[in-house]
Amino acid sequence: MTTIYPAPDLKYGTPAIHYFTREWAKLGYKVKVIHHQVVYPTFFYLLAKLFRDKIASLTGAIVNTHKEKEDKCFIMDGVEVHRNPIFKWIPQGQFSKKKIRKQIEKILKLNSDSGFIPDIIIGHFSNPQLEIVSTLKIKYSARACMIMHDNGDSIKRIYKNRYNELMNKIDIWGFRSLPVKIGFENNFGEQRRNFYCYSGIPENYIVKTNNRKFEGNLNQFLYIGELIKRKYPVTLVNSVHSVYGEKGFKISYIGRGAEEVNIRHLTKSLKLEDNVTFEGFIPRDQILKKIDASDCMIMISQGEAFGLVYLESMARGCITIGSRNEGIDGVIKHGVNGFLCEAGNEKELAQIIRQINQLTPAERKQISDNAI
Repeated sequence: MTTIYPAPDLKYGTPAIHYFTREWAKLGYKVKVIHHQVVYPTFFYLLAKLFRDKIASLTGAIVNTHKEKEDKCFIMDGVEVHRNPIFKWIPQGQFSKKKIRKQIEKILKLNSDSGFIPDIIIGHFSNPQLEIVSTLKIKYSARACMIMHDNGDSIKRIYKNRYNELMNKIDIWGFRSLPVKIGFENNFGEQRRNFYCYSGIPENYIVKTNNRKFEGNLNQFLYIGELIKRKYPVTLVNSVHSVYGEKGFKISYIGRGAEEVNIRHLTKSLKLEDNVTFEGFIPRDQILKKIDASDCMIMISQGEAFGLVYLESMARGCITIGSRNEGIDGVIKHGVNGFLCEAGNEKELAQIIRQINQLTPAERKQISDNAI
């Protein structure tokens, strides 16, 4: 169960959770996904249609421009998906008891009609999954698992004096990264059974032979992701410019978002229009080609639960710079298989680029090999 899940008719979102369910289906497990598609008052969608990119950039949230009104069911990569709209008044707010009860009744009927009895119930994102998973665990005498994508700050606010009761019904907790686990344990203490729920990439993404030479300075830089404020895409231009001036580098941006306007203004003011290109959204196979043609992939974002683009870049031997104390920290080990920078810190990023340039080709090649 999740509040974020991809679908052929949904334009925005992340496929990360589908990558898990798809692999389970390939292994022969019967998998049913309940996507609680959050819907808001109509007024929100009028705003979203006008200012979607700006809202997404400021909040870092997935902003849909269409209000779902009907339940939908479809099969995607062998996974049975049920998308059920659930209403609440404001983002980050509570769902009413009536809406939660209605969702639970729908799930029970769906499963009863198909003869599906779950052995394991997994929830991604605590609101409203923590309550629904805890309730269904009792109904089915099933094992319950909650996967945390953040440190759980909202749990006490949403569930108030019920949060301990609900949390105690969870058999095992998963954490999308080390920083998420640390933040959660600061709030609630160490959970008796827990694991890291890292994302993965297809094996064929990993290069079998690393032919990179790393002769001379880094000069081909790459950013992959939405161009939104919390990912600090503008910082990349300032940092690279402070190291190189107006010559000796190229930056490619893959992705779209409201920050593209600010990046274009900055590149124009610095006379770097010939150094910076915007690719928009491109197919995955083309992204791999872009990674292969780049020396360094940089995304020093804030609030990044994990980020598959880091793994994809590392798997191709591209020198990768991610954010310290964010999702990729712990996978990237600074100076060993990549580099870590404070989110959005342009001065530190510039210093890291200088540090990499001062390494010998053999030292950079070793970091590249370690990443693979």
